[in-house]
Formats: sequence, C-alpha cells, structure tokens
Amino acid sequence: MMESPDPTDVLIVGAGPVGLLTALTLAQAGASVRVLEKEPDIIDSPRAAVYFPSTLIVLEELGLLPELLEIGFTNDTFGTHIPEFGYSAVVVTEPIAGIPYDYQLHVGQHQVARVAMDHARKLGVEVLFGHEVTALHEHEATVSVTTASAEGEQVFTAKWLIGADGARSTVRKLAGIEFEGHTWPERFVATNVYFPFNELGYQQANFVCDPVNMAVIAQLDREGLWRCTYMEDSSLPLESYEERIHQRYEWFMQGRKDYRVGSSSPYLLHQRAAETLHKGRVLLAGDAAHATNPCGGLGLTSGVWTGVVLADILGAVLRGEESEEVLGRFSDERRRIFWNVVTPAATENKRMLQEADPAKRREDLQHVKALKDNPDSGALLMLFAYKVIGDVLRPGSRWKDADPSDRVAINIGDRQGQIH
Repeated sequence: MMESPDPTDVLIVGAGPVGLLTALTLAQAGASVRVLEKEPDIIDSPRAAVYFPSTLIVLEELGLLPELLEIGFTNDTFGTHIPEFGYSAVVVTEPIAGIPYDYQLHVGQHQVARVAMDHARKLGVEVLFGHEVTALHEHEATVSVTTASAEGEQVFTAKWLIGADGARSTVRKLAGIEFEGHTWPERFVATNVYFPFNELGYQQANFVCDPVNMAVIAQLDREGLWRCTYMEDSSLPLESYEERIHQRYEWFMQGRKDYRVGSSSPYLLHQRAAETLHKGRVLLAGDAAHATNPCGGLGLTSGVWTGVVLADILGAVLRGEESEEVLGRFSDERRRIFWNVVTPAATENKRMLQEADPAKRREDLQHVKALKDNPDSGALLMLFAYKVIGDVLRPGSRWKDADPSDRVAINIGDRQGQIH
C-alpha cells in the first residue's frame, strides 16, 4: 500500500459537474478539497446538456459563466410537438423583471466539469483520476476511503466525505444508505447525432409526445450536433440497441438519411432518493443523493443545487459558524425538494411524452395549446426550475438571494408541473 497523502477537510468522490462544482464552491469558501474519480478522465458520453436560468445563477456566482457562454450557446425557445394531431407549440421565454437570465444555456456536461475543474485546481483542489473507491471507514473525527489505482492501494482521509458518484454510487452503498423509490420499466437511449433538425421544424429544445416515438430533442453545439433521446422497451436485448437507432431515426428525421451518429448511451431511469443524505461523516449530492427521469431537465438542476447548498453549509460547519445539526436539516430539505417538487413534475412530463390513452392525449393537447396561448407561458416554464433551490438553510448563505420567486409578479408557488 502506498503512503497516504495529507488529510483534507473534504473528500469528494465523483468528478462529474456536481462533484466539481461542489469542490469549487467549497474551495472558494476556504476548505481544502480532494476529488477522486475512477474513470481515467472526465466522461464525455451523452448526458444532460441544458442549464436553466436557476442553474446559471450558480455558474455566474462561481465565476464560470463567461467561459461557458463562449463554449456553448443560449436558447430561449421550447417546442412541444404532438405529431398525431399535426400540432406544434413554440414557447419563447421573455425577459422578466427580477430574473437575471431570460435564456437557458446548452453546453455539454463534460465541458462544465472541465471548466469547474480548471478553476478548482487553481484554488488548490487536487483531482485524481483512475482512483476507484473500494472501502470506507469512519473514525470519531475523520472518515477515510481506500482506493485502487494503477499505483496500487491508497488511503485518503478527510473530515467529511461527499459521494457525488452517480445513481449507482459506491459511497452510498459502502455507507449502507438505502436508495428508496422505483426504477422505471422503460429503457432510455440518449444519442448524439449530426443532423439539421431545425430544417424539419424542431426548435433548439423539444418534447415530442407520442406513445411509440416519444423523444426529447435538443441542439448541443454550434457545429450541428444534437441530442435525440428516445425510449424503448427494456425487454429488447441491450447488446443490439445500436442496430435499432436507425429504425427510430427513420421517424424522427422523416426518412432523411443525411445524419451521422456521434455517440449513444442506453440507460435505465430511476425515481429514487437516498433514505438520508447525511450519515455520520458521509454526505451525498447529485444523482448519488437523488435520481430522476430526465424528462424536463430537473435532475441536473436539482443535483447541482443539492451540491452547492451542501458546500455552503459544510463550509460554515468547518469554520465553526454552524453546528453539525444543519446537515440533518439539509438532508430533510433536499429529500423534500426531490419528492415534492422534482418527482411530480418529471413524472408528469414522462407521462405526457409517452401517454397512450387517446382521451388523455387530447387533454394534453389542450394543456399545450393553453400554454402556447398564455402570455406568461415562457415565464412559467422558466420559473418552475427555481423551485428546486428550496431552503438554503442559513441566513448568511451565499445562495440566500438565489430564488427570485417571491420578487416576481408571476406566482408559481402552487404550480406542480412544468407544462401544466
């Protein structure tokens, strides 16, 4: 076994956007942080790629937004397509007094992670790739993990450990924390494809509502790369999913063949949250804490906010400004946000996208029409994602003014869904 490096205040497992944004937030608050990632580099497979105004607050506050605006692009339109009825609605987000952004940012998750990592490293955060966590041990005032790497076994020690290592979190499993909820019966397939969807009437972000060919389609970059995520029966053989991509494209691309698949990734969807996000010296953030189906983009949004709210309160605990009991309140509040805000909205979006009942499909059509006809529709769509910020748990929080909902004229307090 190799000699253990110096202990840090916080050890974070997982170098995705949530792990690295959390690391950067902690480092800016004066904490010493080390990040461990089992992969050899930041992962570039198809993942969430749209950052709502409520997440742009985080990127701006951490000093990352100017760079990310140069890498990605902004979008203020959202299309809902119901091909069966030959109907498409386009909602445009207008500027709202009291809201700093009237657009969403389309940028790859790996690009956000890389920019966050560059900033974090400048503040002394150590990011180690190729380190897979194999064991976890808690002590009275510290916690340590054992990792396997090309150099052999190593032990890393810190005052606190944050698992930001995804829905299949090793940290959560080693800590013996249950992942409550259910896994959806369908398989989703996320594909990155070079194809001019805009020529077929698609907006830069779209829902396609259809009982067989539901999809979420969004432009990813300025070079013509798009994300097309669709659903298939999970009883179909996983190993041949790539062969079926072309059959599905036949429908979305209306018979055109001038496309090039960049990458693809099949995955199961969860509606689950950890029974607690705080156990001893172990804390959870991102998909390790709560994983939702991706319909509507609330997984990334709530995952980032769980991470940065945690970073703020943990920084305060490390400085002696807050007692450790705030960590229990953090767990309760983030679970409340997941089960009461994220889950109902994401579940309703998924239902609407794949609804098979003809009467319900006609009802959904009326809701989409009502949204299109409502002058506040863009604001309602945009404001809903602010509901995932929730209680930031301390008066001196860096995020105390982040949620503008009580400062704007449109009330979303009772709103349960993004579309209706």
